[in-house]
Amino acid sequence: MCLKRPVSVIIILWGLLLGVPSFAKDNGPGYTPPAPGSYELPPIKRAVDGILLDTKGNRQHLFDYMDDKLVILSFIYTTCSDICHIATSVLHQVTTELKQDPVLSDQVLLITLSFDPDHDTPEVMRRYAETMECDTSGWVFLTTSSHAELQPILDGYGQYIVRERDATGKVTGTFMHVLKVFLIDRERKIRNIYSLSFLNSTLLLNDIRTLLLEESGEGITPGQVIRKKGSRKE
Repeated sequence: MCLKRPVSVIIILWGLLLGVPSFAKDNGPGYTPPAPGSYELPPIKRAVDGILLDTKGNRQHLFDYMDDKLVILSFIYTTCSDICHIATSVLHQVTTELKQDPVLSDQVLLITLSFDPDHDTPEVMRRYAETMECDTSGWVFLTTSSHAELQPILDGYGQYIVRERDATGKVTGTFMHVLKVFLIDRERKIRNIYSLSFLNSTLLLNDIRTLLLEESGEGITPGQVIRKKGSRKE
């Protein structure tokens, strides 16, 4: 069972009744995020590579998928009943908004990786993307061939999971976990980590635009001193 709050259950059930796109659209931040380029996103740590399987069963390194893109990486399992679907729904809205800006869209890749390789085979991931009506032209759904290949990736990103067991000790197929979504730059550095409370399409897109402005030299670079208008350096 995923870690969840009662309000999350109400939100996801309402969202599923309305449909994924409608739910994602209404999942706003509840505040006005700062304008792109008006803040910095210092590197948190380096991203971690690993060998994954795509929906056709092809083996490839995670970094090869990333290529030269800004990446939004999410960890889920397809039988999760609540927060995993919330994450996918929000990212669904991100892809919808990216379509309205082809130049921006070409520089961004979404990656959804399962941490349940026993159940989430390449075919299951393909069906999950189809069921959730995800645009896979800029969004890849991946899994691993074994827990041995998955664990170093989870450790590297700090995505900790606990397999639920019943009274007899048998694995139930559900997990306790905390939702984490990662924004990764072209140099394979993690620039933001979103929890359930801060995961929304507006903030994600603003952060992406902030990184692009940083690359162009028009935004605030990490470590830059921000001075108020009229102030002077002593």
